[in-house]
Amino acid sequence: MTINLIRGWVLVLCGAFASTAQAANDYQVVMQQLLARGDLVTEAYDPAQAIKFGNEYSQLYFGGFEGEGLEFAVGQADQDTMLQIELNFTRLINSAVKGHSKDVVAQRWLELRGLLVEAPMISNENASFWEIVVQSLLILLREGVEALLVIAALIAYLRKAGAADKVVYIWAGTGAALVASVITAWVLQGLIANSGAAREILEGMTMIVAAVLLSYVSVWLFARREMQQWQGFISDKMGDAVSSGSLWAIVSVAFFAVYREGAETILFYQALISDAEGAYDAIASGFGLALIGLLVIYVMIFQLSVRLPLKQFFTGTAGLLFALSIIFAGKATLELQVSGWMSNTWLEGFPTISWLGVFPSIESLLTQGLMIVLPIIGWLITRKKIAVQPTAA
Repeated sequence: MTINLIRGWVLVLCGAFASTAQAANDYQVVMQQLLARGDLVTEAYDPAQAIKFGNEYSQLYFGGFEGEGLEFAVGQADQDTMLQIELNFTRLINSAVKGHSKDVVAQRWLELRGLLVEAPMISNENASFWEIVVQSLLILLREGVEALLVIAALIAYLRKAGAADKVVYIWAGTGAALVASVITAWVLQGLIANSGAAREILEGMTMIVAAVLLSYVSVWLFARREMQQWQGFISDKMGDAVSSGSLWAIVSVAFFAVYREGAETILFYQALISDAEGAYDAIASGFGLALIGLLVIYVMIFQLSVRLPLKQFFTGTAGLLFALSIIFAGKATLELQVSGWMSNTWLEGFPTISWLGVFPSIESLLTQGLMIVLPIIGWLITRKKIAVQPTAA
């Protein structure tokens, strides 16, 4: 019964796009076609026609790697390899748009080509039931854990703050994000064929907004921690700390934390449904197991928060949101670079740490640097204001 309900939900969310979904691909054939197109563009490359060839390399990414499902196939097999390919595509496109010499562009393509040739890819043509279950499970777990961490931390805060009655607003924001994700996925499905950059632009801008809100709330929470220390707030007065303005910020964080990954998750499930034709029970089973895993994580976070003293809880929650804001900022920069909205000044030899959102470009590191420095400045200003306030009786 439960599997049938989950199966129905998966089909409602993802099956609605079936009419526009591509059929299962032979990804090896698609990859060979992409490589051949890339070779032809590189052979014809002329620095005097920088914009033209920049657009052709962009189309190679949006219309080929992303549009033909290779992003999904590689990302499911190895997420880090997929990110390395994205990074190298931005580097190649950036070089072409800037009119770099033919030798430089050829070298960029050669490096990217090597990654594409060696990239692992899933193939669901003869995949077993459990292989598809694992793929389905990993989609939701990978995309959902960060959002769940944010939601669990915010709900735990409201309960600790004596504002348990306001938890419903967090769930309302989460529900609104899920609805918005379905609508966005439907819109993006039509846009990707004509404007592949739309997805990256939306993801990048959403992550930037989420990063800023996370940063703001982390400073706000840490300030409450300081008030606990200096003014001796007691639990029955903590509800006063949840003003209408701060509650709106908290709900907004929940919304954007879910929305930033929601549409992409639906599109990935759509791709899996198209690729693993008829394997609905396996996909639904993986989806259900992922939901159980996320529930376990939520309960663990909540139980831990109940046992922590207020001071340590506020400090830990603020630190978690602060770290996530930095990670989101780095990932947002990559998405905007892929879309062409932001340049990519490559740092040769600098490491990529994808789980921290650290990528080898000046723009990415500067964005993350700002997300580190500005909240610290904000906290210092807040601390100074608190210090000059009269101590509560």
